[in-house]
Amino acid sequence: MTPRTGILALAAATLLAGALPAQEIIMDAGAFIISRSGTETGREDFAIRSVTVANGTHLLVVSTTRQPGRDIQAALEVTADHEPVTLQLTESAAGRVIRRVNAQLAGGRFSARIVSTDGETAREFPVRGRLALLGEGAFADYYFLPRPAEEDTITVTLVRSSDVRGIAATVRRVGPDTITVAGRSVSAIRFALRASDGDERQFWTTSAGDLLQVAIPRDDIVAVRGDLPRHP
Repeated sequence: MTPRTGILALAAATLLAGALPAQEIIMDAGAFIISRSGTETGREDFAIRSVTVANGTHLLVVSTTRQPGRDIQAALEVTADHEPVTLQLTESAAGRVIRRVNAQLAGGRFSARIVSTDGETAREFPVRGRLALLGEGAFADYYFLPRPAEEDTITVTLVRSSDVRGIAATVRRVGPDTITVAGRSVSAIRFALRASDGDERQFWTTSAGDLLQVAIPRDDIVAVRGDLPRHP
């Protein structure tokens, strides 16, 4: 186990145990309520915190997603500028691990090890420009996606844990919107992530940058905060 892997494993374990190390600074914590076709299907509990590393301070989001027959534990580490560094994701079904993804970006190269019921594979490829790294089912990861100013568009290399390959994508600032969080109407900013393979996702944030909602239209999935962000 490398030191960084140890940090992520400890963070995930403490979230699952319901305890957070006192020496770490919690940036945000809460839950996303997941619905499909308008019916609630699960919940993701998450915490975002700052962690001290050798070259400064990184941010870490750890989460546990529970849906019928499927659990996902994920930990995504990014730099202070929200550049992805590492991702660990474990998917379980009926209490049995069916897929693990361990990935990292270092020196402009992305590498990953995927272990599943089908066997073990490794991937490595260069990344130029911004990387958008998403753990599928880990909606809190959208907090760290690039966000264009005004109505601009940012080009990124998108890597999803479901297929672990780099594809071209864009993040576009759609503009002001209003959504409902915990029964309250909330002003938000809507963004759209569109991949070259046609996959499109949308996410909404507050003006301060807090993630409020994620939508995956092709799967008719919406994940919305269970309550308004409350910072410690």
